[in-house]
Amino acid sequence: GPNMSGKSALLRQTALIVLMAQIGSYVPATEAHIGIVDKIFTRVGASDNISQGESTFMVEMTEAAAILHQATDRSLVLMDEIGRGTATFDGLSLAGAIAQELVETTRSLTLFATHYFELTQLAVNLKEAANVHVSAAQTRSKIVFLHEIEEGPASRSYGIAVAQLAGVPAPVVRRARAMLTKLENREAAIDS
Repeated sequence: GPNMSGKSALLRQTALIVLMAQIGSYVPATEAHIGIVDKIFTRVGASDNISQGESTFMVEMTEAAAILHQATDRSLVLMDEIGRGTATFDGLSLAGAIAQELVETTRSLTLFATHYFELTQLAVNLKEAANVHVSAAQTRSKIVFLHEIEEGPASRSYGIAVAQLAGVPAPVVRRARAMLTKLENREAAIDS
């Protein structure tokens, strides 16, 4: 889904609701069908570990490795934007391999948030995977986050619109849009 649309909040909310259901607590829903899980694993957020000399990416990979080693087919796994802390193709490749491992080998119940549109192909190739996204609408002057889950992959990330919303100066936003157009045109030329 788009930047700032609520993907990470949805992941956190899911973990809390499953945990609440597991302990027999009230679940804030009209209706819920939640099975028993043996563990809840999360890889959400980005931070380094300066005291250990670990970069944000190293922390992310260490946590992903721990999940891959410990998760079972009864585990709930929540992963948010794996691979973002390295070069695009490295990150995309690692995210794809991790997602595929969780689907095919570990078989955990997994929510995997990503901006790598290429990963939506996993749902085409793996019948156990599905794409959903958090919806947004953009007009010429603003973006509106609808906070609704819809089937299928998101069509774009709206990163530049979010940067504009955050107050990035207009000349920088215009330059970013021009650069994005060039990159998209180059990608389209390669694909054809």
